[in-house]
Amino acid sequence: MAALCALLSVPGSVAAQQGTGGDDGTAAERCTLGAISSIQFDRNSVFDPNATSVGALAWTYRALNLLHVTTTQSFIRREILFEEGDCLDPFLLQESERLLDRYGFLASAEIVHEDDGQGGRTVLVRTHDEWSTKVDVGVTYDERPNLEKVEVTEENFLGQGVFAEFTHRERRETKAQSISLATPRLFGRTDASVELGRDRPGNFFNQYLRYPFIGETGTWSVRQGYSRGTSFFAYATDSYATGGSEPYNQVLVPEFREIIEFSLARRFGEPGRSIITGVTLQRDVTRFPRTPEVTLIDDFDELQPFPGTLPLPLAGQLQESASSRVSLHLGTRRYRYVEYRGIDGLRERTIVSLGLFAGVSVGKGFGAFTPDGVSVVDDVFGRAHASFGAAMGSSLLHGGFTVESRRDGGDWQDILSDADLVAYLRNDGLQAHTVFVRASVAGGWRTRLPFQLALGGRQGVRSLAEDRFPGARMMRFVVEDRVLFPWPRPGAADLGMTVFADMGRVWPGDVPYAVDSGWQAALGAGLRIGLPAGTRNIVRADIAFPVGNTDGSPIFRMSFELNRLRDGFFTADVFRSRRFNLGAEHF
Repeated sequence: MAALCALLSVPGSVAAQQGTGGDDGTAAERCTLGAISSIQFDRNSVFDPNATSVGALAWTYRALNLLHVTTTQSFIRREILFEEGDCLDPFLLQESERLLDRYGFLASAEIVHEDDGQGGRTVLVRTHDEWSTKVDVGVTYDERPNLEKVEVTEENFLGQGVFAEFTHRERRETKAQSISLATPRLFGRTDASVELGRDRPGNFFNQYLRYPFIGETGTWSVRQGYSRGTSFFAYATDSYATGGSEPYNQVLVPEFREIIEFSLARRFGEPGRSIITGVTLQRDVTRFPRTPEVTLIDDFDELQPFPGTLPLPLAGQLQESASSRVSLHLGTRRYRYVEYRGIDGLRERTIVSLGLFAGVSVGKGFGAFTPDGVSVVDDVFGRAHASFGAAMGSSLLHGGFTVESRRDGGDWQDILSDADLVAYLRNDGLQAHTVFVRASVAGGWRTRLPFQLALGGRQGVRSLAEDRFPGARMMRFVVEDRVLFPWPRPGAADLGMTVFADMGRVWPGDVPYAVDSGWQAALGAGLRIGLPAGTRNIVRADIAFPVGNTDGSPIFRMSFELNRLRDGFFTADVFRSRRFNLGAEHF
């Protein structure tokens, strides 16, 4: 904590730290591009009344803007990496723009500069807000109407970036209520969060303090976190695929997890070309406090005790464990940043990293500070992650993979891996079209922890019902033609459509209830809606049809856009089972 407290006092101006400011000599002598004489702020609310010629709609926009507190100038000023009197540094302007762009309550951020007529430079910081006060009734249609969530959220309290939320989430095995509070500005630039809630099987609590690398300029990062709670790990049995051999279609395992983490990292090298080294101390406890339960016909409110003896593949994954671990991290970043429009949404502006990241983590577990009554894991473990982004004219290529494993008792176990290759293909002659292509592979081998993949659902082959075709290894392909409509006129709202094709397959491996699905496929179409114009949050209404040997009926789904570069690409079923989620890329 002493290191964290020391880092909290870092000044906001990077130029000041580098000694480019001060009163020694004139601005012309000190600054090649001139000194910053003034910083102006153009802070825009959510809706633009001038974007419509309909009087009633313009009046509505003005009324909604009155209900919204625009992000304050003081918050924006604290985020930027320069101040009046500093030498103009285009790199620091770009980094400041990128730091602002990461906030979800800002639809866009842009920083430009011009001659002030007196030998200096005037910098203009222009921001547009997203709607931050939300009462979100999350109704989706996924085979049937679902009230998935009720959220009362303020993402930007009083324009200061403070996040406060009450949430009720209900989707399949999850039925959770929680309250959370977070700020990106605790004692300077430290991110802090606390969450308290209850899920079906028990309570949970999450807390963290994180001092991240500040853009590409920071040299130190510190993390502290604590999480504790019980949730269900859901296994699909897919009685249809297994010929009705099981009388139930879900097995729910109550899993208790407690993690304590302290991490420190140092970055070396020049901005955009750096080496990261770090160390993590972690205590990890996993227990299964109750026997598994089952659901009949997806009835998650009336759970039944597991009938009979647990099958061996399931019992083999329910191994309680405890360990204190020390891990070392090494990574390299080789990035530059480029602005794109309409990548994840329809007309939104996004700053994309182009280049390469590669990192490895290795560590050792030992039995100190572990609770009584739980098997101590004395293992060696490793983790590797790499990702890249590359421009191809106006198109974009992105890829990444993550693999982890541990060695215990002479054998490598819990080998989990996933990889994605994604392309956003564009042609200057068809500017309204973006062809999205994604290829994914994922799998688990020699698993001694809860693990299972599923091919169906809205993140799989979209013509398949949720949890169809469980397996241990999976391959999926997605192709979409995303079309932007020219109406309504820019500034009012964003509207588009998509036609898509999915194909995938799972293989059984050594996980419970696994099957070989054969190749399954879907064709579909849908609408993509963004409101207000330029938003990053796109609502989709899709209908997917089974094709070829795929059985079933058309499925209508309504949800937010799931394939988003901003969120990263990974296989959610692998992510939920990972034991080593921290690598050099997280600092």
